[in-house]
Amino acid sequence: MKVAAAAAGATGLEELLELTSDAACQAMGAASFSISRWERAGNVMRTLVNAGALGPGEERLPGDETYPLDEHPTVEHLLRTAMPYHNAIDDPDSDPHAVALLRKLHKESDIGVPIVVEGEVWGEVWVSTSPGAPRFRGSDVRFLEAIAGQLAGVVARGELFSRVSRLAYEDELTGLSNRRALDEQLGSAIERWREQETPLTLLVCDVDELKTINDERGHHAGDRALRRVGRALVKAAAPYPGACVARISGDEFAVVLAGAGMSAASDVAATALAVLDSERDLKVAMSCGAAAAGPGVERAEQLMRVADAAQYAAKRRGGGQLCTAGSDAFRTSLHAGGGEPAGPRRRGRRRGLAERLEDTSKRVLALLDRNLSEHPTVDRLEAVSAGFAEVVNAAAWTISFATHGESTIRSLASADDRDSRLRGIRVGLEQEVYALADFPLTERLVRAGSGSYVVDSHDRSADPAERRLLNDLDYSSVLGTAVSDVEGTYLIELYADGDTNDLTAANLTLSLLARAAAAHSNAAVEGVRQLRKRTRHLSLLGVLASRMASIESELGAVEATVEELHNELGHPLTSISRLTPEGQVEPVAARGELASYLFDSGWQSANVGLVGRCLRERSVVAVGDVAAEPDYRPLREARDVRSEMCAPLWCGDRLWGVIDVEDTRLDTFDSDDAHLLRSIADLVSAALRSAELRRHVESAYLDTAEAVAAALEANDSYSASHVHSIGTHAEAVGRDLGLGDEGLRDLRLGVAFHDVGKLAVSEAILCKREPLTAYERSQIEQHTVIGERILAPIELLAGVCPIVRHCHERWDGSGYPDRLAGDRIPLAARIVFACDSFDAMTTDRPYRAALSRSEALEELKRCAGTQFDPAVTQSLLRVLGAADPYGVLGST
Repeated sequence: MKVAAAAAGATGLEELLELTSDAACQAMGAASFSISRWERAGNVMRTLVNAGALGPGEERLPGDETYPLDEHPTVEHLLRTAMPYHNAIDDPDSDPHAVALLRKLHKESDIGVPIVVEGEVWGEVWVSTSPGAPRFRGSDVRFLEAIAGQLAGVVARGELFSRVSRLAYEDELTGLSNRRALDEQLGSAIERWREQETPLTLLVCDVDELKTINDERGHHAGDRALRRVGRALVKAAAPYPGACVARISGDEFAVVLAGAGMSAASDVAATALAVLDSERDLKVAMSCGAAAAGPGVERAEQLMRVADAAQYAAKRRGGGQLCTAGSDAFRTSLHAGGGEPAGPRRRGRRRGLAERLEDTSKRVLALLDRNLSEHPTVDRLEAVSAGFAEVVNAAAWTISFATHGESTIRSLASADDRDSRLRGIRVGLEQEVYALADFPLTERLVRAGSGSYVVDSHDRSADPAERRLLNDLDYSSVLGTAVSDVEGTYLIELYADGDTNDLTAANLTLSLLARAAAAHSNAAVEGVRQLRKRTRHLSLLGVLASRMASIESELGAVEATVEELHNELGHPLTSISRLTPEGQVEPVAARGELASYLFDSGWQSANVGLVGRCLRERSVVAVGDVAAEPDYRPLREARDVRSEMCAPLWCGDRLWGVIDVEDTRLDTFDSDDAHLLRSIADLVSAALRSAELRRHVESAYLDTAEAVAAALEANDSYSASHVHSIGTHAEAVGRDLGLGDEGLRDLRLGVAFHDVGKLAVSEAILCKREPLTAYERSQIEQHTVIGERILAPIELLAGVCPIVRHCHERWDGSGYPDRLAGDRIPLAARIVFACDSFDAMTTDRPYRAALSRSEALEELKRCAGTQFDPAVTQSLLRVLGAADPYGVLGST
């Protein structure tokens, strides 16, 4: 407000620049604030004022502080694109030149925002932060843009003062006098005619088929045609001193011939038509009407109306000719029109489009508040459409409707042309149904439930489907705006032809009035939408909590989270990344069409982007327009992303990583979404901590198993090395046969503890070299049962007990202790048995020497289907690199 107040009364820049710099620097809490001007001739940026904590070499009002643009590509890009920029000394994507400048000035980050004056970049506003201070956000960029806008207003006003006189009386396109200048000239000429009785003639000309030129060759050709008509009239009127040539509207021109009669008007028209006809590349013609001041035609507006009527008579006769007031053609035209010399358009002083839009808005708003306050949404939107179609002189308008979730849109009401304003509106157009997928631009608006667009049929960058439709309907452009209610989305479309005013000027006002028309149901829409959304969120949290209760690994937790989030919400990217010890962010799990791009991009620094902000601030970050955020760093292949939301993940008191959700629509995420992501992050963080604790417990049990193995080593030197020997083979076979994380965990522990029961077997039996007696064998066979009893009290080892008990059962049922056979033997026990046997065969025992590797492999194959599970044996052979190429196992 300080800057605005100063700007309102400022006529020069110096005082305003100092006030702006001080006030804005203080308001933002920035380290420094600078304003610079672009000197095009030298291609340098010249700093005009510095405020705040100045760096080495900086002065408040520098005399010669310049920055060559070829040494500062970031600034050069701002001047070329009028887009803000952001740099930080720890951001690897920042411009090295900008980082070097920041270090030189003892600053940590910066923002540059353009000062745009009348569509061209004039200079920039630059601010910086001190080391350790919070980085800039999108709100800071928007604040600076507002400041830059105030400065631009002062600059523009200063330049405007020097041009206002010329602009007030000159047509910008042709350089001729405009309507205001013509009115003043004609008024003065009428006064002289009355006082001196000198002749006064007015020639009015209308360009023929300008719409056709615009449609077939583009608006640039239409502009060229208008300039060519202006030059032809100036050349034709040159012999008549004091003649005033003016462009009075889009395709209409006039020539005031003070002191000259009707013959002069005929001569000017004939000469101008001949000049136009001589052009080769672009043929232009015009219809001309002339009238002279005299009895009954004594005021400027009467002279204009009569000349306009004569011009209309010439156009009705085919154009490319002159018709004068009083001629037979003119009288015929008057007779056909009922005797009143009025053309198709009013010639009195017209109000500007902005003024008429404002009046229409007031009238329509009053209608919505009173007469239509209780009417359905479509009735209220019809009032808006009809009112705006009239004020912009639209060729047609349509209201369409798409039910939420459906793939088609159908027309509800339409006015086909300007005559329908008299005949009424067509309703119930059930047969006019279109597939949304055929019109991507319309589909985006309908899915979002809001927004607007303007499509020109000659704009090759516009939506091809919309352009084809315009060409099929023979319209030049269309303005569309969407609003939604409980049931679906309404789409208003205004169509233009050559006689329609600029639709872009009506875009914002139409959108606001359409929202007002739907406002009576929007509260219900929002309430229902929020209720449905919160219900989905609660359901999602319930499903995730249920899944987390049964998940034991970190990877399982993150995979389940992104899967459920994507299935429920369907955003283009839902991901979880892990923070590495090196300060990188490593993608772990992702879903959506952008997921592959995330993994292709590799690891990224944890200091940059919105993810970096989330990790620095340890809080949820939700952004509705990422393009406005200095921190945002897009993936190269995902530049359509517009909204992003992320939350930190913890494992105990350690920052573990981040969960990130991105969407291609603006303002996708609200406070409910942020609350949901925070709750999900809490769930995942708890699951990560649980997995870590479980891993520590498992590690403790494995340590215990190693201690048991060490104890066994005192009795049986074979047993200790035996545990380590079979572990690798057993885990590889388990993975090959599809065991999950929990199954593999139990398998690892089963291997470690499978011989724990031998602690109860005497050393004499374990180390005996002679054959065992029946009693001694029974003692050995009891070690599996004893092992199960040792582990049974430990809840975490409940899945390990069956492995330990049954790791000596045989496929044919001849094993011990329970004589189980086939699939009744737990798979993990079958794996341990096969791997244990192979290791035993290739190891020296007290009672026999080891077999060779090839002998042991042959023994595995021979015993498949009797001692060993054939599938387990085949897998073990693959692991050992000795698969069965001849299908021996298949015939066993």
